[in-house]
This record gives sequence, C-alpha cells and structure tokens, in this order.
Amino acid sequence: MQKFMTEWAYPQMDEYKITEEKLKAISEKFEISLGTVRRIQNVFLGVLTDVKNQYLAHIIRCMETYLRKRTKNKMFQINCYALDPKSPLINVGCAQYHPKKCFSIFFHPRMDEIQLRVCLAHELGHLFFVEMLNDLAEENEEPYDAKTLTEPISSILGIFTIMDKNDFYQDYCRKLNHRKWENIIEDFLLLKNRLIN
Repeated sequence: MQKFMTEWAYPQMDEYKITEEKLKAISEKFEISLGTVRRIQNVFLGVLTDVKNQYLAHIIRCMETYLRKRTKNKMFQINCYALDPKSPLINVGCAQYHPKKCFSIFFHPRMDEIQLRVCLAHELGHLFFVEMLNDLAEENEEPYDAKTLTEPISSILGIFTIMDKNDFYQDYCRKLNHRKWENIIEDFLLLKNRLIN
C-alpha cells in the first residue's frame, strides 16, 4: 500500500478546474476557435445546474431499466424534484408512486448534500420493496404493494446504495482519474488520431 501511495500522487484540488489557460489549450490542440470552446463551456455549465437533482443516478438508472422490463412500460421513469425552497421541512423527503408509470422523489433544495443522498436512497428503498423484492418473497410472505408499510426496512436498500456509492468514489474512481488535466486532452486527441488512420 505504501508503494502505491508514493507512486501515485493525487492531483491538486484545482487541477481539473476549467481556467482560461485550459480553454486556450483545448482550442489550440483541437484547432477549434476559442469562442466556440467558450460557448460549449457555457452550455455545459447550464446543464450542470441540475446536477444536485441527479444524485444516485447510477442506481436510479439501473432500477429504471429493470422496471421498464418488469412493468412493460419503456417510458417508466424515476424522477427527483426539489420542493419549494421556502418550505420549513428542510430534512424531509417523500415520494409518490404511480404503479407501472413513474416514481417521484421530493426533497428540500437546502438539504445537506450527504443527507440528501441518504434521503434519496431511502425513498428508492420504498420502490425497491414494492416492485422488486416480491420476486424474492418466501411462499408464506405477504407480497409488498403500494399500501405496505416499508418503514424502516426501506433504509436497508439505502444503506447498501450509499455503501456502494462510497466504495465507488473512494476506491474505483481513483483508478479512473487522470493524473493531470493535460492527460485528459491527450486521451481525446488519441480519438482524433484514430479517425485519421
């Protein structure tokens, strides 16, 4: 472990922040005008404004894929919505289920980000028990449905979800990170070179 840590230096906190220097480097390396690169960045930043609503997207996407097959509704969606920012219920989350159509999770936009992840994972637990766990039910067990009280058992899926997410960020993501921002540009230039050959 010590050998690994000495060979791999973690990037500085601002290594990947987009700066004027990096915009110019992208423009030059790809022979695209600086104005175009800036416009792309501005649109990209606009897309990112909704990123807080997309926590736990990996598990949400997997559950959607599973439920689209199970419900035979190719449009089944799991959506996360922020409540009115003026709501006094800061640490409250809730969900609404429309069987075979969609599952909507509501949260306070000022909720602490760690607690928001916990809240979303817990709410997904309700959907998991109602739609997915019945496949594993014992013969003598009553099936879960929309009226089944799934408190606090829905937190079990939440715990598994957050543990998986933490494991992903702490271990796996480090292996995927580029050491320097220039390495990212170099890798994308390889794509350009493959198209030429």
